[in-house]
Amino acid sequence: MQLSSNRFGSLEVAEEALLTFPSGLVGFPSHRRFVVVEVGDSSEYQWLQSADEPSLAFVLVDVQALGTDYQVEIPDDNLKELDVQATDSVSLLAVVTIPNDAPERASANLRAPIVVNQRTRKGKQLILHESIPIRFPLIPEQALESAESARSTTTASV
Repeated sequence: MQLSSNRFGSLEVAEEALLTFPSGLVGFPSHRRFVVVEVGDSSEYQWLQSADEPSLAFVLVDVQALGTDYQVEIPDDNLKELDVQATDSVSLLAVVTIPNDAPERASANLRAPIVVNQRTRKGKQLILHESIPIRFPLIPEQALESAESARSTTTASV
């Protein structure tokens, strides 16, 4: 099938590659069909592109790539909704926010992860407890401070 995307232009997508979100996504309940667009062969990031709205796309990261001990217990009713069987492969993804004025402050939303059953191609966005970070920094604060310090030292010595 042919999809239109503001970001990627025209995309040829196999019907079986579509992900279906029966409940939509948080803030986008009427958008239920998406496709994952790979950024590159070695990238940890992907795009979740709406199959029905060309301007709607989200950057995603697999939570395992974040190097945290983040674990989620998926409620039974959600597993049932996704028709998860014991042998199914399930992906856990986080939506990435990249501020326009400070891309180095990009963060992953761990409070509302996306769960995808790879067999059924069904997905659901969970809403977890408030104690889980909504803005988990992709670049640790220490690394940002070190880079900032190095830039100001380099600038001062010019």
